[in-house]
Amino acid sequence: MLNWVEVLSTPTADTGACLAVHFDNRRYLFGNVSEGTQRLLVQRRMSARNIEDIFLTGSINWQNTGGLLGMILTIGDAAAGAKAALKEENEKRAAKGQKEKPASFAALNIHGPRNLTHLLATARKFVFRQGFPLRPHEIRTDPRAHGTCTAKEPDWQDGNLRVWHVPLAHKGRRWRKRSHEALSDSEGDNGKGAQDEPLDAETAHQIRAKAVHDMFDSGWKLDTLKEVPLNTVKLPATLFMRDASGHIVKYDGPLPNGRDLVPDIKVLVRSPWPSALIDSLPPTTQYAESMCYIVKNQARRGKFKVDEARRLGVAQTNFKRLTAGESVPGKDNLTVTPEMVLEPTIEGHGFIIVEVPYISYIESFLSRPEWAAEDVMRGIEAMYWIIKSPEVLQDSRIMSFMQERSSMKHIILSRDTCPNHLPLVSPASEAIKLNRIDPDRFPIPTYSNKPNPPESFGVPDPPYQAAQAGAGLQLAPQVIFQDDKAAPYLDTAQVLKEIHGQSEVIALANAAKAKVSDPAFLAAIEEADKDIPNRDMEVVALGTGSALPSKNRNVSATLIRVPGHGSYLLDCGENTLGQLRRVYGFEGADEIVRDLRAIFISHLHADHHLGAVSVIRRHRDLRYGSSPSPDGDAPRPLGIIAHAHFHDFLTEYKDVEAYLGANVERLVMNEQPRSRTGRSTRVADGARTLRYGLSRVETCFVDHCHGAMAVALTLHPSGLKVAYSGDCRPSAEFAAVGRGAHLLVHESTFDDELAGDALAKKHCTMSEALGVARLMGARRVLLTHFSQRYPKIPVIGPDAGPAEVAAESPPSSEEGGAGKKEGDAGAAAGDMSVLFAFDYMRVKLGDFRKAEAFLPAVQKLYEGLEKD
Repeated sequence: MLNWVEVLSTPTADTGACLAVHFDNRRYLFGNVSEGTQRLLVQRRMSARNIEDIFLTGSINWQNTGGLLGMILTIGDAAAGAKAALKEENEKRAAKGQKEKPASFAALNIHGPRNLTHLLATARKFVFRQGFPLRPHEIRTDPRAHGTCTAKEPDWQDGNLRVWHVPLAHKGRRWRKRSHEALSDSEGDNGKGAQDEPLDAETAHQIRAKAVHDMFDSGWKLDTLKEVPLNTVKLPATLFMRDASGHIVKYDGPLPNGRDLVPDIKVLVRSPWPSALIDSLPPTTQYAESMCYIVKNQARRGKFKVDEARRLGVAQTNFKRLTAGESVPGKDNLTVTPEMVLEPTIEGHGFIIVEVPYISYIESFLSRPEWAAEDVMRGIEAMYWIIKSPEVLQDSRIMSFMQERSSMKHIILSRDTCPNHLPLVSPASEAIKLNRIDPDRFPIPTYSNKPNPPESFGVPDPPYQAAQAGAGLQLAPQVIFQDDKAAPYLDTAQVLKEIHGQSEVIALANAAKAKVSDPAFLAAIEEADKDIPNRDMEVVALGTGSALPSKNRNVSATLIRVPGHGSYLLDCGENTLGQLRRVYGFEGADEIVRDLRAIFISHLHADHHLGAVSVIRRHRDLRYGSSPSPDGDAPRPLGIIAHAHFHDFLTEYKDVEAYLGANVERLVMNEQPRSRTGRSTRVADGARTLRYGLSRVETCFVDHCHGAMAVALTLHPSGLKVAYSGDCRPSAEFAAVGRGAHLLVHESTFDDELAGDALAKKHCTMSEALGVARLMGARRVLLTHFSQRYPKIPVIGPDAGPAEVAAESPPSSEEGGAGKKEGDAGAAAGDMSVLFAFDYMRVKLGDFRKAEAFLPAVQKLYEGLEKD
């Protein structure tokens, strides 16, 4: 059987250190499942469908596992799709009288150190699937705590692999005999001394495990209703009742909202998702151990010697019995054993993956008994090292370890050795082409294809090599290092050559550049924009896709950057920090995160908030950590404006790593029961919001999911008003909340031909979004959150450009200002300008008109890209 190990990703701004192990029937992941991992799988056209085991290295922290929850959802969706396809196929086979095909997916097994189950359980209010068995295998004890390694038996195995767990302790200390005793991590995010879990640690673990089970494989059904007294119902909830005929009908009477008297009746409500019934998890302890693995193929039986079996008189029908290990009769009453007709067993080859993040783990690493166990180490061909600090590679003990084991290849996955190349080549290529059209709005992502030479950090003659994504190690049927399969770095010169070859695009771009340089055009913009505050405010599209990351679009995140004031994030999907680093570089991204004033989370769907922990964690480090704010001022708080359930998630995850402290303040904007006027608006203002640079925060409930909100932020003291929709159906209430917004960022998930899909999935079409903008009287509009079915540009229509689509219903003077003359810059009638968002796009509020001038060139570019 052919199988090989592949470097799936190296540490970059977008990805972490991860290996993929391939077999014909299965795929395994080893290493960090960092934010961006699932998007990389899409970029590499590597299906998640065959992944059934993930082995997490290092400690459970967001840097190592920030992409795990998104990966679980991706694998779950792939499994559900395969399950549906199999059901359809089996129905066809049954109709033909054929035997059913068995399901190929059994469960997703996730292996990792302590706190794995707690991490998964913190997501129970926003991550769930049905019929998707997920089994966390939390390694809670050191399998060789006695300090010797004499047994050949692995700690885990299946039909393909054998795996030995190798936990490393912090500062050279072994795990204590009582597995629930923790180690402190002075270098990590701990900051607390060693402490014990509660005495009933096993019970606490079982509560977490039950929550995880119910998140993915419970017997819950959507149509299950239970009868309860009306005055006990917790809102919001959809209520039903039985009419006089006993039929179930929707209840639309008074609600138990504290303002109205309710009748003494019983109503029917849906049973909540089982895991959501756990209000809070048992507290856990922060652990500092770093998990590593020795991985070897299962031994393969030797080749069956057919001629010898026949010579011994074995009937052909007994060949399979011999290969299965049975003895069979031969000629002359001879008993033929497998050893007589099989060549010697072929021992499995393998590799080691170790995470030695900091020098404080080196002593424990060197003292592991596995390295001296000949039976375990036999056949190991390579050791992959995940390293977070260059001090580890500068340590003479590590260099000696590698040199003494030179029979193995040592491969380093570290930002200090691997370049910050562009693994997501599709969005990077598009950004380069867009930069050629409009360099002021579309920056080239920051990157480097040059690895840091070892001598730059004091290792002149290294006994190792830097990892390259795509490079492989074939383990069977023979061992072959496949460095030639490394994925080539993006050829930016070739990308520029391609765009220069598109003469129509270049001509339109040049025409736009001439237009925006015309003094009359610039004077008209100045006159139209003179009453807009903070025209140098920059809106940056960091993620413009919906549901899940794709090659071309990351999930939701929009940055509002106000020079001299600070920045705001409107939603914070997975890898938002990575997108910031691509747009501004590592140092520039740190500057923005340090000056971040608030993050608004519109709702609890994972594609809108799984990047928040990374951003909050980095803000803490920059404001309170080893590199505090250079201005010397007292650290100001970062406001988290969100539903209570999101705050609950942040608080529960704080037990895993202490990323959440004095740097963060909660602004809870729960969904409100509708008032007698039908409004659900909530307003926050005064001293509280001024701490975030805002004079007013207004939210309202929108039709999408439980707790979904839209928001209007008003900056202090300028009065700049920014409205943001999150995900929703068109909302008149949101239009009222955002009345007169200088900028509206609105979801535009579907084109107008898919109005039915928008209604069913509670999203907006392009025309619906623009209708809200007109009703709101928004001055500048950025449409975003496009369905991933539009991988490159939203469908505008075969003949209609953006201007024609946007101008279908021009606003009144009260809603959109004075009308503009035909031919002026802009995509809408009146004073409203409309742009489509692309990942990495940066546009100043005062430059919307300029950006619109380039839309014909952008559209022509994407006409060619859509054909690729």
